[in-house]
Amino acid sequence: MNSLQLSCPAKLNLKLEVLGKRNDGMHEIKTQFQLINLFDEISINKTSRKSLSVKTNLGASIEGENNIVFDAIQSLSDYAGEELYCDVEIIKNIPLGGGLGGGSSNAAAALIGTNFLFKLGVSYPELMKIAETLGADVPFFVFGKNAYASGVGEKLVEDTKYSNTKYLLLFPQIHSSTKDLFSKWDELNKDLQKSIVLEEENSFLPIFLEQNQEIKKVFNELNEDNSFKLSGTGSTIFCAYNDQSKVEKILKKIPTKWRHSFCEPLQCSPLLTYLN
Repeated sequence: MNSLQLSCPAKLNLKLEVLGKRNDGMHEIKTQFQLINLFDEISINKTSRKSLSVKTNLGASIEGENNIVFDAIQSLSDYAGEELYCDVEIIKNIPLGGGLGGGSSNAAAALIGTNFLFKLGVSYPELMKIAETLGADVPFFVFGKNAYASGVGEKLVEDTKYSNTKYLLLFPQIHSSTKDLFSKWDELNKDLQKSIVLEEENSFLPIFLEQNQEIKKVFNELNEDNSFKLSGTGSTIFCAYNDQSKVEKILKKIPTKWRHSFCEPLQCSPLLTYLN
């Protein structure tokens, strides 16, 4: 086998609490991850050229060494002590900076896919250790099942409840920086942090809305009749629905430049097929 095609699912954070900052600068969190059927597509092709290339349909700004997939394959290569020469192509359907974990899902696919394609024999616990070094959401996507997460996102407990909830996702077409929102969180006084954790399902919601007044206005209007949430550090907002007429009313209220997607839950990730 010289090539492999993989589907990388997105996730929603049904809940997200920031519990505190550790001495190493990382943040302790508690979150509930839900996989959904919105996918990026990755193809990994072995090459005779002694190089690693990563290309996307979105251009140079997230290609090559600027892409977490490059880091993932390089980390696996270093761990296995074997050069992994391949061309990676990524079709991005999951919005960048949308709080849906697209980059982290791509990184997990790169770890699992190259391990499988090159027959490296790196075990699941070892892949999880490498995933932890790449980013807070990457271990979840290697885990590949709906989960409650704690620590910095690496302590995972499977959520075994079956869900058939349908979700409407709204994309305001802005890039929300995780690093920036964590910095803003750290600037809040401790009492305000505590009250936000008690009152909000997502600790970042008030900060995100304060930074994006145009989105705040739409969010508040939508929430008069619905229960919208923020995923991750944004910018995607979403709600559960079971009534199509309700959805049509929502879509009439959103700005014309916003995109939207109808998604359903996944019980597990298609990446699990390629775990040894």
